Amino acid sequence: MNVMRWGVTSTAVIAACMSLVATPATAADFGGPPPRYEEPPAYEAPVVPIWQGLYGGVHLGYIEDWDDEGVLGGAQLGYNWQADRFVVGVEGDLSAADTSVDWLASIRGRAGFLLDDRLLAYGTAGVGFVDAFDDAETDFVWGVGLEGKLSDTMSARVEYLSYDDFDIDVIRGGLNFKLGY
Repeated sequence: MNVMRWGVTSTAVIAACMSLVATPATAADFGGPPPRYEEPPAYEAPVVPIWQGLYGGVHLGYIEDWDDEGVLGGAQLGYNWQADRFVVGVEGDLSAADTSVDWLASIRGRAGFLLDDRLLAYGTAGVGFVDAFDDAETDFVWGVGLEGKLSDTMSARVEYLSYDDFDIDVIRGGLNFKLGY
């Protein structure tokens, strides 16, 4: 009988010890302040590079040279690279005019910043070529512009260009079309 009592008693003692050990571990899961909910950080969508790639277009504008003023029209071809809100590129253009300048052209770099996903403000500078009185010469050309996306493949622009040595100022508007995709 002693053996039986010892077995029941030892089982009760072991069970009591186990419950004492398990109680603090279980108590950690009860009570205390509730977990804090923190608002996740706002998601900011990355800028999709809709300005990057090859484009071509046409322009029409106003030209004022050293002794005359008139209308000019022409075409441009360029390529842009986009990194987040910054756009850099290279552009070439050719224009015919109805002034003492027969034609003018330029090869320029462009660098700009997106004011909005679809609105680009840029500066431009490069080398210009001017043909007046059957004599073609090169010149430094610089300018500023604003270009807005009308769709993912078409944009409209307005820009000012200055051909410094020839005292030529150009204000023109244009349409560009993305070539390829």
